[in-house]
Amino acid sequence: MLLVAVVDDDPHDSGHLSGLVNDYFQKKQIPAVVRIFPDGLDFIRGTEHPDIVFMDIQMDKLDGLDTARLMRKINTDACLIFVTNMAQFAIKGYEVDALDFIVKPASASAISYVLDKAMRRLGDSTSHVLAIKTSDGTITLNANDICFVEVFDHNLVYHTVRGDYTVRGRISDVQEKLDERYFVLCNRSFIVNLRHVANITGDTVTVGETLISISKSHRKEIMQRFSSYLGDSL
Repeated sequence: MLLVAVVDDDPHDSGHLSGLVNDYFQKKQIPAVVRIFPDGLDFIRGTEHPDIVFMDIQMDKLDGLDTARLMRKINTDACLIFVTNMAQFAIKGYEVDALDFIVKPASASAISYVLDKAMRRLGDSTSHVLAIKTSDGTITLNANDICFVEVFDHNLVYHTVRGDYTVRGRISDVQEKLDERYFVLCNRSFIVNLRHVANITGDTVTVGETLISISKSHRKEIMQRFSSYLGDSL
């Protein structure tokens, strides 16, 4: 499920905007949760990493540009859309990789335009959006957010930056869905996302605080793939 954040210190504006965003996703039949944050500090203190962020530029406690700069230190992938009363302020958005901006009061057509653009970016990124069926219903995951996937007792566990999600399946099902440039098999039970690998030492790979063993048959491949990934990232 997509997570959308609306950061605005004006309750009327944030309520109006969140309503339009909810209408968009309901019409598109895309599972999404819209969360409202009353100021930049409250947003930064949150533990979740939204896929799409609507950010008011002019806020009292912490303005939108400063909030966006702090956000980019922990979330580089979110589609950032500035919301402003004065369009000239939005030009500074390039500093924090803003996707676009809209002028208050937001209209349904403006919301539709920027969200269509955001969905294209999410879909066209090097990691695509996955839809997985859990016991709580269907959710969508951006593959960038997946740290690693493990399998046990015919269950797949997606360990992500947002939490863990368990579904029925096989490791081969995951391999078919994920980009082989970034996801590599460590052993018959684990696939890791090279974007989240801290280091590889001996027979283990470190992802966050988790140590995952590398089988002898996969050691050469994972070392080569990790070296290639680091070279591409420089």
